[in-house]
Amino acid sequence: MGRLGTFPKGTEPEGSVAAPYGTDRKNFVADFSNIGPETDLTGPGVGVMSTVPGGYGIMSGTSMATPAETGAAARLLATKPAILQMARDQNRASAMISAIAGACKLLGFGAVYEGKGIISF
Repeated sequence: MGRLGTFPKGTEPEGSVAAPYGTDRKNFVADFSNIGPETDLTGPGVGVMSTVPGGYGIMSGTSMATPAETGAAARLLATKPAILQMARDQNRASAMISAIAGACKLLGFGAVYEGKGIISF
């Protein structure tokens, strides 16, 4: 997903702005987004500042959204010592998924576009 007003005018992300828009009309699902009933989460993937050879640049894509949501999930799980101390098995994985899903905020795109929403805590 992306948010209008968060990337410089005239940059590549302008071409990614597409419907649907969220409850907050500044939020949108980028035209390159993976969507469907198997979507679990959404994340910021438009106009993300990243490292590039020689410095920094603005990049977009699922390769930007995935690390953002992975970092948010790790930060959330760091506050859940009871889960982290569990044996590394299916019960722990299920507890992690439940904690992450419980921390998601819907943005108003609909489940096919955002799954449980964006990690928010």
